Amino acid sequence: MASRIFSPRLGFRGAQQMEMQIQCRLQPRRYLSLTSRLQLASKKKSTIKSAPSSSTPPPKASPSPKDFHKNTKPNSNSTSQIQTLDVLWKQRKVPLIFACALVFCMTVYTSLIITKLNKAGDCVHEEHAIPTGLPEDIVSAVDSHKDPEEIRKTAEDFDRDLNFPERVTGTRRLRKKLAARAKGHVLEVSIGTGRNLPFYDFTDLVREYLSSPEALAERQRKHMDRLMSASAARGKKVNSNPEQKQIGWLDGEILSFTGLDISPDMLGIARTRIREYIPGLDKLMHKRRREPMPRDIPQGQGAPVVDILDSKVRLFMGDAQSFLPPPPPAAPTSDGQVVQQKYDTILQTFGLCSVADPAKLLSNMASVIKPDTGRIILLEHGRGWSDWINTKLDQFALPHFQRYGCWWNRDIEGVVREAASRVPGLEVVQVERPFWTHFGTTLVIELRVRGEIGGSRGK
Repeated sequence: MASRIFSPRLGFRGAQQMEMQIQCRLQPRRYLSLTSRLQLASKKKSTIKSAPSSSTPPPKASPSPKDFHKNTKPNSNSTSQIQTLDVLWKQRKVPLIFACALVFCMTVYTSLIITKLNKAGDCVHEEHAIPTGLPEDIVSAVDSHKDPEEIRKTAEDFDRDLNFPERVTGTRRLRKKLAARAKGHVLEVSIGTGRNLPFYDFTDLVREYLSSPEALAERQRKHMDRLMSASAARGKKVNSNPEQKQIGWLDGEILSFTGLDISPDMLGIARTRIREYIPGLDKLMHKRRREPMPRDIPQGQGAPVVDILDSKVRLFMGDAQSFLPPPPPAAPTSDGQVVQQKYDTILQTFGLCSVADPAKLLSNMASVIKPDTGRIILLEHGRGWSDWINTKLDQFALPHFQRYGCWWNRDIEGVVREAASRVPGLEVVQVERPFWTHFGTTLVIELRVRGEIGGSRGK
């Protein structure tokens, strides 16, 4: 140990600093940080490369901790694999955990479905009960005259039980995709608990109530920009049709919304969702309807449950096979006459499997859709591509009906095409069967009504 340096002039503190400087000069690697060591090593390496070769080999720079796995040679293949897996785990820990959890969930869900389908059961080719559009749990709760709160809780449980299977099977994504195509005056038939409501864009519907005139003018300008872009993409020019220049012509621009269902208890949940997802309605509507929900509705009539924002947001209770509410009336013309409007979009998800006469329902929807430009969009489930999957649907048709109130083994495409051949003007635009993992049991169908037939029908 070197003797301590003491200087009467510098004092003990100054002497300690001088001693530290001397030690740093004598042993620099002991006091340098890791960064300084790496810089010093790189300088030495560059100096050695630039210097002429000599008989003595240059000193090797000490490897950094980060390059340990890269520079050191493994003793065996197992050691190299362990080091590689260790680095991979440290770098991608979160994605690997998420991927493993996703594979585990999909494996469990697929195994449950296969196990269920492989159980023996009696094939049901004919429907033993007329569907009412209501789940069995709600029907039994209403028939037993339970308390309204208990019935509402049963409906909430039924709605909550659909969350997981719809996320896993992709049905939620289909709902979102179809709701984005809604435009103008929209009617949703068999709205149920309102599972499509979170995916509609209600901005244009409430804009005139919440925005200033300047904001409305800016919205009109953006609409024209979108219209010009859409026309340029299709290679067409914007014609002089005044309807195209108005908001509500493009997909996603909703001017009014009307929902219809036969179950008052499910409509109660849909009312809560409307209050939640339409901007501003949480300040205009109570959380719970103060009046009791309507129960007994005469055949061919409907009862309003929600009617707000000058009838631009409405919910009706009624049977869609005998009653479809007309769109809200348009503004009177200059001579005081009120022109009866028709819907631009009619959307229905899993409804044709839940009614007794689907052809009658399609005929009713055709009578209230706008000719040529209006669209009827259906999301349904029914018979698939193979005989094996159709046999399994037949085996579990009765338990599924008792649980959900619908017959999922109907030939939906055949029903729609037969109705199109019988209803004047109604034609099928396209039929899609998304998700090959569904074996063709999920269908997205688009229909329209030809203009000359629709015009005579409207008169």
